[in-house]
Amino acid sequence: MINTNLLPSILLFLTLGLALVVEMMVLPNIIRIAREKNLFDLPDKRKSHNKLVPRLAGISFFPILMFVVSVCILAYLHVIQYHSGFSPQPEYMELFAVVGGNLLLFGIGIKDDLIGARNWHKMIIQFLAAVFLVTGGVYINDFNGLFGLGAIPLWIGVPFTIGLVMFITNAVNLIDGADGLASGISGVALTALGVLFYLRGMFFYSVIAAALVGILIPFFYYNVFHPSHKIFMGDTGSLTLGFQLSYLAVRFSMNAPLDYTYFSAPTILALSCLFIPVFDALRVMVARFCAGVSMFLPDRRHIHHKLLDLGFSHRKVMVSLVISAGVLIFFNMMLLRMMNVNVVFSFDIIIWLGLVMTLNILIRRKVSLISNRITE
Repeated sequence: MINTNLLPSILLFLTLGLALVVEMMVLPNIIRIAREKNLFDLPDKRKSHNKLVPRLAGISFFPILMFVVSVCILAYLHVIQYHSGFSPQPEYMELFAVVGGNLLLFGIGIKDDLIGARNWHKMIIQFLAAVFLVTGGVYINDFNGLFGLGAIPLWIGVPFTIGLVMFITNAVNLIDGADGLASGISGVALTALGVLFYLRGMFFYSVIAAALVGILIPFFYYNVFHPSHKIFMGDTGSLTLGFQLSYLAVRFSMNAPLDYTYFSAPTILALSCLFIPVFDALRVMVARFCAGVSMFLPDRRHIHHKLLDLGFSHRKVMVSLVISAGVLIFFNMMLLRMMNVNVVFSFDIIIWLGLVMTLNILIRRKVSLISNRITE
């Protein structure tokens, strides 16, 4: 048993040590990035140095501060909860968990955008971010009738949630293949989740969703409508955005007492908000597996690639899929008040697979026509 009177002192030493270790790990990478990208502080007559010196060390200060504080406070709260039975507000623990996970993805995203990062490095960071989330008490604990399942135990819910968070994070990253597509679909999902949380009286989560929508609107404008100042979100944006969406979706899915006066199937509702990126990524991975190639091998099997191959412009692809995402969410909300959750889910899958099969037929027909014209 730990002497709780010593906890503050232990926490301080843990904070100091962890901050030192993390900064020692991060700083060499910052120096490497600065040298590879020529990000130097140039010498002049006002400065004491006469050589090119990297100047980005300060970029690590605030992220590492928040990361270390999140780790140590979470550990402190868990120890206090275990020894004294004190239970802090769930949102309090979740906030530190989400901040810690986001900062991990922020770091690997910056590295990938600037100098590239290996896929297995990104997978490890995504795994750690998902672990952060479940340590904050956020995990799937009830399927609410989906697949005929109800409440599930912790030992199933935690690993399932870790895998789901990683998958959603990657799915949002993978859908970022046309101007405004990832931000548009994410904006629709966040708007829907914000409204759903509000209707359930969970105002804290509505605030998070509203803040993210506010961040995405200016980006969407410059990404889609401002060619002279066009900008991409990169992996830094798509990974952190996907992580936030997975957090809100999982949190909405969690069973809570007296929480079902309006919605009886929160799991499928949360899934509906992310249906296009999640099930497109799942379909592509299954198709690659059946073709005998790596499930992570880049190709043109995604839904936006199919629409582009049919001659759609980037903007038409974006508009078509964003509207489809909004319509699917709306109809699922209506249908869930009249039908069984599994019937609604089956209906969604059938419609989605039917759409993909139709696009495949149209693409093959287009290729055939082009081939015939060439041979004539």
